[in-house]
Amino acid sequence: MGEDVGGTRPSSASRTAGSLAGCRCKPGVGRRGREFRRPDCRVAVAMFFSQAGARPRTWEASQSEHKKWVEVFKACDEENKGYLSREDFKVAVVMLFGYKPSKIEADSVMSSVDPNTSGILLKEFLDIVRKKKEAQLYRNEIRHIFTAFDRHYHGYLTLEDFKKAFKQVAPKLSERIILEVFREVDQDSDGHVSFKDFEYAMNYGQK
Repeated sequence: MGEDVGGTRPSSASRTAGSLAGCRCKPGVGRRGREFRRPDCRVAVAMFFSQAGARPRTWEASQSEHKKWVEVFKACDEENKGYLSREDFKVAVVMLFGYKPSKIEADSVMSSVDPNTSGILLKEFLDIVRKKKEAQLYRNEIRHIFTAFDRHYHGYLTLEDFKKAFKQVAPKLSERIILEVFREVDQDSDGHVSFKDFEYAMNYGQK
């Protein structure tokens, strides 16, 4: 920080702004997908997000849901092949989840099925749908927690939001650690934690 001028100390806001400005990534280098660099931040993130309440859970379909999934499988297997092709699978996802899977998602699914078959068998399809449902429910939980901490409905968390959230969930952590965690979670270093930033950190905290 710079020296005081005329005996005036920098305000808390200016000190915070200076701290945040000093932690920006190098130009062109993002943080998404990278490990949190400081060990104390890794511990704090794991502690916070494990206490926040959202956890991946094993989920079992009800009888009616299971029946619906089987019916969708049969409807998409128009030629009664006994399996779904890549295009069949895309249609099934649209029917069940309301969106068309990306090429990356379709490639990932097709590469995970039994190589000795020509496509996705019913048992594999049911397992894929169950896992997608679990992921969807977990993401909804994360969204609820994020919304609860976004007190002013900005669509992002400020440092003050972050401090209040930590005080609720992990009150023993120091402000220094909270600030360091904020720096790490704010992946584009814009002074705001977006839902994507929060979701990434939440998933990291479950590792």
